[in-house]
Amino acid sequence: MIDNRAVEIEERVLPNKIHCMGIGGVGVSGVAALLKARGCDVSGCDSKISPLMRNWLEEHGIKVYGEHSIAHLEKNLPDLIVRTPAVSDDNPELIYAREKGVSILRRGEVLARLASMPASIAVSGTHGKTTTSCFVATLFRELVDDKTGWCIGGYTQSMGGVAKPPAQNSPLVVEADESDGTLAYYAPDITVVTAIDHDHMEHFDSFDSLKNCFRSVVSATRKASVYFADDVNVRDVASSSDSIGYGFSEFAQLRAGNIVCSASGSQFEVFYNGRSVGTTFINVPGRHNILNALAAAGVAIAWGVNPEKAVAALQKLDELPLRRYEIYNVGDGIEIVSDYSHHPAEIRALVQTALLRPHNRLTAIFQPHRYTRTLALRKDFPAAFEGIDELLLLPVYAASEPPIDGGQSADLYSEFRIANSINKKIPLPKLVPSADIAASYYRSICGLKKGDVLLIVGAGDVVSLVQMLKDARFSNGDDIQAAEKFPKVSYGLPLKADEYIEVKERQELIEILASRKNVRFLGQGTNLLPSDLGVRGTVVKIKNDDFAILDDGVTVRVGCGMSGALLLSKLRDAGLSGLEYMASIPGTVGGWLAMNAGTQFGAIGDRVVSVDVVMQNGETSTLDRDSCKFSYRSSPMLRDKVAFSAVLRLQRKDKAEIESAMAQFREKRFDFSGLRTAGSVFKNPAETSAGKVLDLCGCKGLRIGGAYVCERHANIIVADDDAVALDIIALMQTLQFCAKRQGVVLEPEVRVWY
Repeated sequence: MIDNRAVEIEERVLPNKIHCMGIGGVGVSGVAALLKARGCDVSGCDSKISPLMRNWLEEHGIKVYGEHSIAHLEKNLPDLIVRTPAVSDDNPELIYAREKGVSILRRGEVLARLASMPASIAVSGTHGKTTTSCFVATLFRELVDDKTGWCIGGYTQSMGGVAKPPAQNSPLVVEADESDGTLAYYAPDITVVTAIDHDHMEHFDSFDSLKNCFRSVVSATRKASVYFADDVNVRDVASSSDSIGYGFSEFAQLRAGNIVCSASGSQFEVFYNGRSVGTTFINVPGRHNILNALAAAGVAIAWGVNPEKAVAALQKLDELPLRRYEIYNVGDGIEIVSDYSHHPAEIRALVQTALLRPHNRLTAIFQPHRYTRTLALRKDFPAAFEGIDELLLLPVYAASEPPIDGGQSADLYSEFRIANSINKKIPLPKLVPSADIAASYYRSICGLKKGDVLLIVGAGDVVSLVQMLKDARFSNGDDIQAAEKFPKVSYGLPLKADEYIEVKERQELIEILASRKNVRFLGQGTNLLPSDLGVRGTVVKIKNDDFAILDDGVTVRVGCGMSGALLLSKLRDAGLSGLEYMASIPGTVGGWLAMNAGTQFGAIGDRVVSVDVVMQNGETSTLDRDSCKFSYRSSPMLRDKVAFSAVLRLQRKDKAEIESAMAQFREKRFDFSGLRTAGSVFKNPAETSAGKVLDLCGCKGLRIGGAYVCERHANIIVADDDAVALDIIALMQTLQFCAKRQGVVLEPEVRVWY
């Protein structure tokens, strides 16, 4: 079934000098090793490359550079550049290569050429192709030819690398990627199609286009196709008289039955053309891995191996590729499982496999991969996590994509919120802004306990969490303080921290700073939004509410723990004017100072003479007004200091006039009565207001869970009684994205604590 395209690929001569961009990744590095084995002079570069990968490449005689630079090409201009799709088109190195007339091919185009040699197997599919490729290579080394080579986007420890060149005339097993359309260039002896699922919408304009890509490689296959017969889309593309369908259903020519799955592996009987050809056990867990093993057996049978012999050899499949259900035992019965799953179908298989393991709680950290995939499949993700007890949701891993509307983690959270309201077995995730914060959460008293299993899920840099957590010590204690000890802050939400302390005396504060590393300070909390993850470290509330009129009669010293409302009341009673415009602005004096709170008529910083502060090292100091560097909603010099008391200068005025002025300013303020809100969510950008920007974006009435944008003012988020902090956080992120599409960056006035 060879076609003219395949002939052309075979007859081309490989160029001599080849430079590989993105060589730190498993895809390009494997191609580089095969090219080197074919006698090419190969070099490569990447912005990020592990020492392990660098050593492996250099052992193969490949020169590796640790950054992208045109200097690589200036010194030794190559005949061909092989690139990963992760390298953007505007990379200076690529631009230089185009200017010099250097040929540029994608990794998949080059691997397709290498795999079009005689004796080749291409494993394709939207799920399972890496594991299936490893299984095929393992079986072929056992049953067909121990000099079998491979080029796979992953590897097992026993394989020792992502690629191994085959001996002359020995088979080559390749993982053929469909994501960028280069699958259509392959013309192997045998093609495996493991799945065709809705994916890669960043490249394909329709699902039919994706199917046609698979249809192309099947039509160019020279001997036989091996395909997942239970999938109607795969059957439509790959079923033919010279194909072998595998699966669990009656459509499968090679079928698994009498299945017994456990946490360590699966036992099953295999039927070929209706006849039992043996019972076997694979020492890897999950029903999906039974399918991957059947696919490998199907390839061996298509190659000519006796079916009974092929099935018996499946017992050799006792190792999964790295980041495919990779288990770390971290002590005290706690396990971490790292897995590459990033499509709902893959995640569902992962969760169902993990549920087989003995566990106290099954928790997960998930990083969505690509904005396009998140947008296209966001309604399918929640159900895939059914059975997870706790889920942390990281920001989307962009993979060089620009952000798109509807493809953010906040949008995915919204889908989970809806799904959770219908089915409580689907977790309501906790939005987390970074891997570091996720790690600190699980290392805290809120994190992992004895017998917990944590899944680290995704194809992005979420893998860094394995290193952060695998050597961590986890607390098995209860919360340090009971929930009723914690104060309520904005939106009526409780602030729950690892530790909460109230202090009135300066010396107490100095001692706390000397004895604790991670200390945060709480005012009245009216513009504070604590995450549902709780707050790591110690939260200190300053209770210093001293008030004294100094000798000149117009200057006062006030404790920073005093509420703003009480300060204004005392100033009115003393006949001291100058802060009336602060009427109805919530918060403490310390909070006012930290944010330089105010209105269009003035700010607290306008009245400051000096601020007594305690620094993080416990030393004390006094800053005059100029040293504080007050600006719009900001006090830069107070950011790393604790304001303990302040001296304010005012002016004498009749009490009745002061009260009248405060009443007028109260009338100008938005009426929050009856609403759970924190006031303005975002600071006003230059020359406009945040409310106007969001109104023009059509954000009024926008809702996520129990939080919605006020119909009367687009810069106000209101919380229903059932709202959680993450509803508000997700809505804030959505509003910021809406404004950014209009070229406006909104800076939160509400502070989010993790």
